Amino acid sequence: MPKFVAEYPLVGLRPAPYNPRRLDDDAFERLKQSIALFGCVKPVLINGNNILVAGHQRTKTLLALGHTTTPAMLLDSHVSTHDEINFNLLHNSVETDSSRVTVTRAEETRHGWEWISHADLQVRSRGGARVRSELGRLTRRYGPWGSIVADHDGRVILNADYATVAKDLRTDVLCFRVSAQEADELLVHLGGEYGVYDFSQLGIKAYNQHWCQMHRLGGDEGDSAKSGLYEGFVLPSLRREDRIVDFGAGEAAYISRLASQGHNAHWYEPHVKANGVQGALDVAASVAQIRDLHRDVNRSGLYDVVVLDSVINSVTSVDFEDYVLTACSTLTADDGTFYTATRDLKQVEQPSDSKKSRSNRYHRTVEYLDENRFSATFRRGVWTMQHFHTTDTLRRLLVQYFGEVRMGRTKHGGVAAVCRRPLPMDPARRRKALEVEFNMEYPGEYRHNRHRPLVQTLLEKTAKRDGIERN
Repeated sequence: MPKFVAEYPLVGLRPAPYNPRRLDDDAFERLKQSIALFGCVKPVLINGNNILVAGHQRTKTLLALGHTTTPAMLLDSHVSTHDEINFNLLHNSVETDSSRVTVTRAEETRHGWEWISHADLQVRSRGGARVRSELGRLTRRYGPWGSIVADHDGRVILNADYATVAKDLRTDVLCFRVSAQEADELLVHLGGEYGVYDFSQLGIKAYNQHWCQMHRLGGDEGDSAKSGLYEGFVLPSLRREDRIVDFGAGEAAYISRLASQGHNAHWYEPHVKANGVQGALDVAASVAQIRDLHRDVNRSGLYDVVVLDSVINSVTSVDFEDYVLTACSTLTADDGTFYTATRDLKQVEQPSDSKKSRSNRYHRTVEYLDENRFSATFRRGVWTMQHFHTTDTLRRLLVQYFGEVRMGRTKHGGVAAVCRRPLPMDPARRRKALEVEFNMEYPGEYRHNRHRPLVQTLLEKTAKRDGIERN
């Protein structure tokens, strides 16, 4: 069970290597002012191995103010790295409360830490179902690890969602009590932005994204794992004479089935999973796909149909997003069609709490977004990225690559687009993107360097295509 220590020594604390928060100078000064005025009203989280799980900015601020101790909640030593990261992300996000809770009133002389019985928590309204779900999971597994802030009148002004979970699970909750006047002043300080998510420091590698690949056909998820892009857009429009390529094909379920049905179908996945070896990649299979593309493009030209299914959702940066779309616009014939789909940001901001959604093993309870709408998830011992768009942001992105962009929706609520008329592009920019996408990095900083003939052929074909278009 977690243990609360009001004055835990700061010396010797080891920061977790995966803290995904960045604090600018202005926010740091505001945090210093807040702690100087009110103290540290929220304990940091420390694992049994003395690793600081959450509260990096608070400890930095306390040290800057000359403090030698911090209020801390000590977690059991058996907390997994995966859950340490969940504690970190959740601990830094629940200040935005969507529930409303009150506790019993207290005498005005009472100030500071106290334990409040779950019986004294009154839930007035509930919100943030997914946040509460994750808070509940961690609480059931590790015990009462969170805390709240309440004033003498009984208003819970910080972490009301956690208070709701404590009420439901009948666990007592740690509370920092302040006066009503202090609460109003503290709320002003809590309303500021104290750090933003910044996943760039995590050094996430593109090859880790193979953990995001879905079993599209023949898996155990039924319709929920089927491709809304293929089912709703590609297959209904595909002609027998069309040459089609799936870029970032993952496990290539749809495209390989089309090939088996006699379609002129090709695909490329830079990080093919090796059969029978968990986490291993089959570089030879990716090289074989590159060689197949080179032979086909050299013989027959660019493609009638180019598919990019969910890949934008799994890029690791805005640069890689540009590389991917540049490669797809390069592969698209002058009269060809480009199809793409990705998860909608609204699915994160207004998540579904349906039984079907909760049973989907690809569903994650809470997403934590940076300023570019990226989130990071710890899977199988490595960090992976997910990226989200709205209809408007995807449209604004795609018109940089195609002259005609028509937006749509997939059956499962994703954002889809059908694009035509690939736009001309600076050859140097195109070359850079193709060099990256067809010669991706593998573990150990390995690159296969078998991409050059394909890249050169594509540059020649697009130069001809773009020259015709400009005339």
